[in-house]
Amino acid sequence: MRGNVPTTGREVRRRDGSHPSGHTRPVSVQGAQLRVEAALADGNAVSLACDPTLEGTLGATGIGYLAHADASRIRLVPRDGCQPRFGEQVVDTPSDGADDLVALAQRVYRGIERHVAAGCPRARAGVCPATCTGACASRIALAAASDVPTMPESIHRYVRLAFDEGPRLRALMAEERVVEVDELARAVLGECEHTKQSARFSLLADGSLFSIFRPKADTIPLTAGYFARRMDKERFCIVDPIHRSAAFHDSGALGGRKGYAVIRIDQQSADELVSEKGLSPDEPSVRFLWRRFYDAVSPAGHDEPRRGGDVQDSWLPRRFWGDLARSDERMADVPSVGKRSTATLN
Repeated sequence: MRGNVPTTGREVRRRDGSHPSGHTRPVSVQGAQLRVEAALADGNAVSLACDPTLEGTLGATGIGYLAHADASRIRLVPRDGCQPRFGEQVVDTPSDGADDLVALAQRVYRGIERHVAAGCPRARAGVCPATCTGACASRIALAAASDVPTMPESIHRYVRLAFDEGPRLRALMAEERVVEVDELARAVLGECEHTKQSARFSLLADGSLFSIFRPKADTIPLTAGYFARRMDKERFCIVDPIHRSAAFHDSGALGGRKGYAVIRIDQQSADELVSEKGLSPDEPSVRFLWRRFYDAVSPAGHDEPRRGGDVQDSWLPRRFWGDLARSDERMADVPSVGKRSTATLN
């Protein structure tokens, strides 16, 4: 969400500008609303194809409300995996970058904050842990970062319940729709911790730091602030080529004020960044030293795939090993010469 709500959007348009659903013209919120109303009037259920993001999901949920659609007759599905059921008519929604959809998504999110807060004793006492009204609303932003295909519909059902129950929602922790969103949010929080603990940086020729990280959820927008606080004196970039997101930080970028930005990049830009061009001349030597270190501490009899596994398997998931400096096969025979950089955190 643009503004104060974390953004988890990802671009899904084809190179020709069309959506996987087949639409080539931009879809407006009003146009989607009218198509939903027409489908319901014909006796059909509706499958709303949306971007699997916070903006896309909440915007599609808002379209359902504008069309006065009963929750049992409307279902949210990811745009790139839309598979309608028998009796369903597919209705495309605007992309998550469309201004009218973003405005509607913000309206839905703020509406949940206000509605759930009404009468909430924690909000009245000023002890709510979230800046809005409670975790009842803020967990939606976490769940929306999940890669689970059913995420849009889980959030849609949760939002419907939130508006129906209001402040009573916080007492329904065992309700199926609440449990679904809680599980998504919990998994994303776990992946955020993996991101904070496992991202590794290399030194570039211009003195900035660079990291490639491939999480199971869209965690870079959610963790960029953590890295900005921890590395407040550094210039750095973190790239997630899976979700095509990148975080940039430069302490002097805003007239001397510290600041960071998270942007969405296209596939070509992601591939270019992952190629790791422009490394510092000292970086290959540092990576070579890390390879030598792990060679030295490897248990006897362990082959290359198991090198250092006794420790690493316990603290660093194997799926992250591919981006570690010690796993870079290009560094196997690089001589250790020149000044050593201490900025590469591997």
